[in-house]
Amino acid sequence: MDSVDRKKLLLLSLFLLLAGMLPSCSINQLVVRRAGNVLAGASGGTNVFTSDNDPELIAQALPLVLKLQEALLEEDPANRNLWLATASGYVSYANAFLQTPATMLPSSEYLQKEATLARAKNLYIRGRDMALQGLAISDSRFLQDPRSDEFAAALRDAGDDDVPLLYWAAAGWLGALSADPFDMSLNLSRNLGAAIMERAYALDPEYDDGAIHEFFIAYHAAQPDDPVAGRERARFHYREAIRLSRGRNSSPYVSLGEAVKIAEQDLDGFVLLMEAALQVDPEQAPHLRLVNTIRQRQARWYLDNLERFFLDAGSWDEDWAEDWDEDWDD
Repeated sequence: MDSVDRKKLLLLSLFLLLAGMLPSCSINQLVVRRAGNVLAGASGGTNVFTSDNDPELIAQALPLVLKLQEALLEEDPANRNLWLATASGYVSYANAFLQTPATMLPSSEYLQKEATLARAKNLYIRGRDMALQGLAISDSRFLQDPRSDEFAAALRDAGDDDVPLLYWAAAGWLGALSADPFDMSLNLSRNLGAAIMERAYALDPEYDDGAIHEFFIAYHAAQPDDPVAGRERARFHYREAIRLSRGRNSSPYVSLGEAVKIAEQDLDGFVLLMEAALQVDPEQAPHLRLVNTIRQRQARWYLDNLERFFLDAGSWDEDWAEDWDEDWDD
C-alpha cells in the first residue's frame, strides 16, 4: 500500500469518527459526503482496489467497503460518485470473485458452482439497479419501467456525464444473464440492457480505454441469429479494445478466446491469445493491476485445461510458437 492509499484510509477513518461525534446535521452531511467521495475515488490518486495485485485480499475487503458505501448512501443519496462506485463495485465483485472462479470449478463441484453463480446474478442485478438509481438523480425517468417510453426518452437524453453509470447498468444487466442464461425474464430484457450500452457507446466509444469495446466482444459473439457476423463484430471490438488500452490490458485477449475461439474450435488461435494475455506486464498500467492479475490467472488455467474446451486438445502440437507471427487481429 503506497502513501496515497494509506492517506485515503486514514482520512476515511477520521471522517467516519467525526460523523458519529458532530451534532450539526449540515456538518455531518459534509463529513459523510467527503467520506463517500474518498471511497468513490473522487478525490484523486490511485484506486486502492484496482491497483492491487492480491485478488484474495481485495475479495475479502470489498464486501465490507460495499456495505459501508451503502450506509453512506442512506445519508447522502444525492452523491452520484458514490452510486457509481457502489454499482461498479457490486458488478465487479460478481464478475471477478464469483462468476469467474465458478467457471473454473471442476464438474464434480457443480452444486457449489450453481450456488456461486446464483450469488453473482443477485449482485449483478444489485449493481445494475444502483447504477440506475445514480442516473435517476439527474433524470427520474431512469426509475421508470425500462420498456416504457419515458425510460427510452431518458436514454436518448443521456449525456457524456452519464456514460459511466450507463456502462455499469448495462454490464450488470447482461452480467446477470451470463450468470443465469436460462432466466427467461432476463432473456426477454436482453435488448434493453444492450440498448443502454449502445447509448454509452454512442456518447463515448473510447470510454475507459476500450471497456465498452471489450463488453461487445462477448455480446456480439453470442448473437444466435448470425454467429458468423457476430464473431466478425466481436473481432472488430477486440481490435479496438487492444488499440485503446495500448496492449496493457490482458482482458480483451481472454475475452476473444472465450467468446470466439472456443466456439470456432480454433485451438491454436486460442492458445496464442492466452499467451498474449500472459505477455502483458501488469506494472505498465497500475490501475489495471488487479484485472490483469485475475485475467492472467484465468489464462494460465485455460492453458492447463485445454481438453475441457477443445476436442483435439490431446493432439495439440506446442511447436505452434515457431510459426507465431504476432498478428492478433484474428
